[in-house]
Amino acid sequence: MYKKEIELSFTSERLLDDCQQAKSFAEHPSKIQRHPATNMILPDFHLINPDPELALFQPHISVLVSKNMPHSDAATLLDAYFESSDRSSSDKERFEKVLDGFVKPWFGLPSNNTESDSTSKYTSGQRVRTAVGDGLIISVSSTDSSVRYLVKFSFGVGYVLQDAIESVLSPKSGSDIDTSADDNASQLMSDDIQVLFGTEKIYLFVRLYTLLVTMLYQAKSIADKSSFYSSIVSSLKDLLQGKIDNVTFEEECRKNVSDLYNFFAIPPLVEQCADALAKMIKEDCLENLYQCSQLKLKDLDQLRNLSLDMTEDAIYRLEIQSSASQVFFSYLPTDVELELTNPSKVDGGADDELKPLEDTATKRPLDSQDEPEQKRVKTGD
Repeated sequence: MYKKEIELSFTSERLLDDCQQAKSFAEHPSKIQRHPATNMILPDFHLINPDPELALFQPHISVLVSKNMPHSDAATLLDAYFESSDRSSSDKERFEKVLDGFVKPWFGLPSNNTESDSTSKYTSGQRVRTAVGDGLIISVSSTDSSVRYLVKFSFGVGYVLQDAIESVLSPKSGSDIDTSADDNASQLMSDDIQVLFGTEKIYLFVRLYTLLVTMLYQAKSIADKSSFYSSIVSSLKDLLQGKIDNVTFEEECRKNVSDLYNFFAIPPLVEQCADALAKMIKEDCLENLYQCSQLKLKDLDQLRNLSLDMTEDAIYRLEIQSSASQVFFSYLPTDVELELTNPSKVDGGADDELKPLEDTATKRPLDSQDEPEQKRVKTGD
């Protein structure tokens, strides 16, 4: 029964309903479908977020995801699934591309990039063509694993990753090239925050991936009491590769732990996450939309318009604040205007004077913890 409840919580219908009905659930918590087995993996529902840096002033959901959670084990299990006999080698290659090109940088995980990936190929003053338009490189910055360029576009300035530059253009003859970087910082978001306007398929994959990491984290906290976690991951890998069956896997779990439903629900979650990944890859929108997100535009209206120019299906807002270990999701169909100011500010009042927030969430962003705390068990009204 508990395993079934967990599986119901990660159906596509439930995940879409979470986000699309966030306002209703925030205002009426009794409508949220709760069960003891799923209390620890349910998202929180909010009307707005009071942090002005997030600029998140519409109904949304949030989940806790730390980079210190077992992302490597999630990758191992997804890799095992794509290595199974009924999957092609191209499926595995595409998964690895998404893992290295999106999942790792999005969650701030260690990269597998080589030294050549951190070597600049372009210089300030060059005109370049990118997925979001033509622009002029103002400056270059690099880390141990990547290079990005501050580029001046017709709509403003934004960061561009090295692999997002398609070609170098000829300089415009007779034009004065202004490479000054004055006031650029005011146009850009903090590196601690990423905002991506994505499709339904991108939203579903990220939700399922965060659920997988969360459930592995919970399984680890249970299994580590008996030093059984590494054995569980190994057995899960064998199960996904068809080397053992469900009966053998469940017998192995019963030998070591008593709270079994978390472990039994992980294999179907891996399969659903992998299926969502395959659909997202087939849709072929992630790369361009992720490049838009990496512009780091503080003008979110502009970012949304650029994303909608890529595809009219970019109707989900995904946002991560790394320092708080939180990921936020909101549903924004094209006919809904993006709220750019805090609607709870008192009319005519001081800038920092706010009305009381009508938000039913009880948890706040984590301040200084390496890993998220377990959520408190929630009760209905």
